[in-house]
Amino acid sequence: MKKICIVATNGTSLVNFRGSFISELVSKNYDVECVSIEPYEEIGEKIEQLGARYTQVAGDRVGIGVFSGLRMIYEYKKMFNEKKPDVCFLYMSKPIAFGGIAASMCRIKHINILINGLENAYYRTGIKDFVVRCVMSTAYKFVSKRSDNVFFQNHDDMEYFKTHHILTKDNACVVGGSGVDMEYFKKSELPKQPVVLMVARLLWSKGIREFLAAVSLVKKKHPDTKVLLVGGLDYNDEALKEEELNRYIASTDIEYCGYAHDVRPFLDRCSIFVLPSYHEGLPRCVIEAMSVGRPIVTTDVPGCRETVIEGENGFLVPAKDYVLLSESILRLVEDKELREKMASASYELCKKKFEVNLVNSEMLTNIEKYYET
Repeated sequence: MKKICIVATNGTSLVNFRGSFISELVSKNYDVECVSIEPYEEIGEKIEQLGARYTQVAGDRVGIGVFSGLRMIYEYKKMFNEKKPDVCFLYMSKPIAFGGIAASMCRIKHINILINGLENAYYRTGIKDFVVRCVMSTAYKFVSKRSDNVFFQNHDDMEYFKTHHILTKDNACVVGGSGVDMEYFKKSELPKQPVVLMVARLLWSKGIREFLAAVSLVKKKHPDTKVLLVGGLDYNDEALKEEELNRYIASTDIEYCGYAHDVRPFLDRCSIFVLPSYHEGLPRCVIEAMSVGRPIVTTDVPGCRETVIEGENGFLVPAKDYVLLSESILRLVEDKELREKMASASYELCKKKFEVNLVNSEMLTNIEKYYET
């Protein structure tokens, strides 16, 4: 029985986004050890329900200080020496950087990494962001050179790694994110009336400002159009403040639904799904909307553009352009037949590219092909 360590810095992600992959590995008789920074009480039982075990490693999600980095390398190294896995699957920046270095030091033969989107520092300017890019790119280069597979969630990130010589061997491929369970996110009938929905953390980089400005223009022309916003308030430096949100709600006449553990009821209510994000690895909320069968309006940026064939299942607009965003939404608000056509195309595209069993099978096939070499 081969032992695999799946390492992240978000235990909820292990369950919600990688749960089906973990279950698939267990069904293939892998001994699966999941690793994150949360205490067992928060996530351990949920991991065990998938048939795996859980180990906590000390660390944090943000910051790349020298001492915290060295500490995480030490903690990962200690864990790998104790667990002695045959295979590592690392995703999120710190597990890839620090866990990858530790796995190499422990001479783990089969290392696999998933780049699930680039950090904000890759999209911003400034000295601090420049330093972060240099540190992360150096770590990514070191680890990817020693990996069997470097999985990406979109082609833009893979091309960035190639053109900046972070990838030094031919071991990269693009997979459909974490995939979507199309039995759980079942196709549902498209509502007859236009209902616009955005699901996201309430961060400026998710395009929340542009969404609110765009739907304000839509409602000036079609005041009866219903607009839903689902997502929790956040606390980092680019989060929308509660008082700001309340002002927008009052002035724009939208229905703010708060954070939702289960977004399916809101997807069923909507007939147009919108995500005007500035960048993504691959937007999970969009592929869930595609699985339900909804037309998509999103931005022509890394990650998001993977989900739309322009004019077939939705529209791509430039990031930060709320006027063009509103015009694309209006096209769907005003054309019922177009909504229905694009809804059907979204579902078929999701089935072809993002269905969870296809994604898991592709990753596992690539991981296992190195056992024979």
